[in-house]
Amino acid sequence: MMETAAATRIEDLETVLIWEGELDNEGIRELLGVKAVWASRLLGALAKAMGRRAKRETPYAPLKFVSKTPLEGSHRSPDAYLQVIAGSKDRKRQQLVEDARLDLAAAPPAVFSAVFRAISSGTGLRLVYRSMSTPAGTARLVFPHALVRAPRRWHMRAWCTERKDFRDFTLGRVASAHILEAVAPYGRNDDEEWNSRLELELVAHPAMNPEQQDMIAAEYFGGAKSLRLEVRKCLAAYIIQDLRLAMDVHRHVPPEYQLLVNNAATLPQLFTSS
Repeated sequence: MMETAAATRIEDLETVLIWEGELDNEGIRELLGVKAVWASRLLGALAKAMGRRAKRETPYAPLKFVSKTPLEGSHRSPDAYLQVIAGSKDRKRQQLVEDARLDLAAAPPAVFSAVFRAISSGTGLRLVYRSMSTPAGTARLVFPHALVRAPRRWHMRAWCTERKDFRDFTLGRVASAHILEAVAPYGRNDDEEWNSRLELELVAHPAMNPEQQDMIAAEYFGGAKSLRLEVRKCLAAYIIQDLRLAMDVHRHVPPEYQLLVNNAATLPQLFTSS
């Protein structure tokens, strides 16, 4: 258990080092609320774990991140850094980074836990579910196999006995959820749209001038001309909506749309309502 906790601390410190560029004994003390001796040990362990990706000019100098290779794993997004800082003891750092994202459709704990338990046990849920066509709610019998955190809200992917197909259900629209003992007739392996993947080829919108296109490419693609995203077929519509991706080069134009799905014509119908 102690080894696991120490490994987690080193991973967190590695994330901070990557995104802040350097880290020293004082920084570790502020982050973790530990004494100088423990901070020194952790800094040494971090240096060993980083290998050639980090260096110190002298034994007492800050450890600096020097790697030029692309980031891999959990460290590749600044969101990982934000998560570490938010859970740290360092109030000063927390004041330097503001997370302006708002979750307007938070899942009620009772609904979330019911869905989680149904997925874990492979059983069903009796729902009262609201939708645009039935805002007051209707009864549904569903068998969920996955919870999905979309950028703006939580969903579950479930077999719907009414539609006799797999559907997405927004947790914020579930008025009530009761676990049943009935075993799921179909599961994750039967969900073709969950197991199928689509490739979205993103480019800067061609209606922008060349300088603007170069700027967008630098911002989103690291200077490359395009970016290819591989996504689950059933989640592609949410990604397109949340990233505000143009699907029609003539109807979806700048400045509202700056990124275009270049292969939109080859994509199938993406959204199936529940």
